Amino acid sequence: MTKTTTSAETPIGEGLSLSQPLDPALSRSTPAALQAIDLTQPLPDLDNATLIPLDLASEYWSPERPGEEKRVFFVKLATSLVKPADDSDELIQLECAYFLEKVNGEVRQIRNGSKRLVGTLADAVDQGFVTQGTPMLLTYMGKKRNRTNSFSADVFSVKPLRVNVGA
Repeated sequence: MTKTTTSAETPIGEGLSLSQPLDPALSRSTPAALQAIDLTQPLPDLDNATLIPLDLASEYWSPERPGEEKRVFFVKLATSLVKPADDSDELIQLECAYFLEKVNGEVRQIRNGSKRLVGTLADAVDQGFVTQGTPMLLTYMGKKRNRTNSFSADVFSVKPLRVNVGA
C-alpha cells in the first residue's frame, strides 16, 4: 500500500512540530523544511510567532578525550570555511560532516572536518547506508599516527542507531 503525503511534518522539539504543504522543489536531500514566507506579499507580524528550538548556527565539534560520544542525525557533507590549525588569519575550505544534535530540548547543528570521519561518511553515503536524517552514534577514539608521514589523525567510530518512532 502506498501512502500519499500532502504535508511535510518535521519534529523539531518536545511536543512541537512544523507542518507545511510540500513544495515540489524540495527533495529528500533538502534540509528540514522550515516555514518560508513569500517576500513579494505583505509580511505577517512576527511578534507572536512561535520560536522553533533549532539553532541554525553551526558549531565546530573538536572532541578532546577518547570515548567522547555524540548521538546525532546526519545532515550532509559540505565544505566550510574554517580557521586552520596553525591559527593563521586566513580561512581555508574544509570538507565537513554536518549533524543535528538535541541537547536539553534544543536542536543545534554541529560539524566536524576530520578526514577519516568525512571519508567514512562519504563512503557510507555512496553505498546507500547513510542518508540525510540517519541517526548515529559518533565516538571519538583518539589520535592515530599516519603511516606515510609524521602527522596523526583523529579516529572515530560511526555506528547507526535505530530510533523507535510512533507506529
